[in-house]
Amino acid sequence: MGSTGMGVTSPLAPGKNVLTSSVSQVISQVSTMGSIRLICSLIAASRINVVLSGMAIQSSTILGGLAERSIDGNNDPRWEHSSCSCTAPQAKAWWRLELPGVYQVSEIEVTNRNAARWRLNNVEILIGDSLSNNGNDNPRCAIINDDPGCLTQTVKCWGMEGRFINFYRSSDAPEALQFCEVKVYGELGRAPPSVSIQETGRNITLMGRRLCWSDALLYCRDIHWDLLSLRDPEDQERIDELVARAPFPLTSHLWVGLRRSILGSSWFWMSGDPMDFSQWDEGSHHSSPCGGVSSVEPSTWRQRSCEEHLNFICFTGQTEGVKKLHFYSSTRENQIRCT
Repeated sequence: MGSTGMGVTSPLAPGKNVLTSSVSQVISQVSTMGSIRLICSLIAASRINVVLSGMAIQSSTILGGLAERSIDGNNDPRWEHSSCSCTAPQAKAWWRLELPGVYQVSEIEVTNRNAARWRLNNVEILIGDSLSNNGNDNPRCAIINDDPGCLTQTVKCWGMEGRFINFYRSSDAPEALQFCEVKVYGELGRAPPSVSIQETGRNITLMGRRLCWSDALLYCRDIHWDLLSLRDPEDQERIDELVARAPFPLTSHLWVGLRRSILGSSWFWMSGDPMDFSQWDEGSHHSSPCGGVSSVEPSTWRQRSCEEHLNFICFTGQTEGVKKLHFYSSTRENQIRCT
C-alpha cells in the first residue's frame, strides 16, 4: 500500500491557543568520573497547544486507519469509532506529522488504542527538519512503549526544534503501527544564530543561544555530536579564529566539554577525547566542575559556575575509537509519564 496523507485543521480555531504556566526548578548536582548527574533550570514561559494545521502521512494504511485520524482532536481509543490511525503490518513502519512551521517542542501526548496495545511498543519519536529517509533520520526525542497503567502518555522533548514529528519503528519485523491521538505542545521556533568552521573530520559550530552547561551538553548531543573538545593547540587556534569572526554578541566565556569530577582534581572531555594539553587561566580558581573558553582573551580556559547561561560550541565528527562519557539526567530519566 502506498503512503497516505492529507491536510487537516486543528479543532482549535486560529488565535485560540491554550496557554498554561509551567516553571521547572533547579536540581542539585552530583558528579562522578564518567557518570554525571547535573540538571540546571529549564524555565518555560508558557505551554502552547500547537495548532495542527499541517499534513499527517504514514508509510501505509490498512482498514481505513488514515494518518489524519490521529490528529482529529478525538482521543477515543476504540477502533470501531474511527478515530485511530493504523499502518499495514510492515518493516520500519512510520507515521509523520508536518507542523505549520518550525517549532520548539516541549511535550508530545500520545493516546494508544485500547486493544492490540503492543503496536505502540519500541516506537521512536523523532523531531527535525529533514525529510531524508521519510524524516526517520531526524534526532530522537524518546522511545515509547505501551504503559499498562494508562492509554495516554506525555513525552518531554525539552524544546527540540523541527517541523516534522515522526513515530518510527526501526525493526525489520512486519508489524503495524497504530495509535489514536497525538497532541504537540511548544512554541514557534526562533532559530538562534550560529557560525561554523570545517576542520579535518569535524564541523565546529558556535551557537548564538545561551544555556547552562548541562543544557548545552544535551543540546549538542541531540543536534550535533557533543560539546567541543580541544585536542591540540591547533584546535585552540581555530576556535580563536571562529570566535573573532562571530557575527553576534558573545558572553565572556563559552561552554565546551570541559568537566572535572567533584571527587577529584583531574579534568576530562565529555566527548571522551584525551586531555593532551590545557590552556587554563592562572586566575581560574572557581570551585565549579564546569569549564569554558574565553571569548575575550584568546587561548584561555576558565572554570565557570555550571548554572551560568553562556554561548557554547558544538561539534560533529567523532574521533575514531573514542567513546563519549555517559551523562545521566534525572529529568530525562522521568521523560515519559501517564497523563
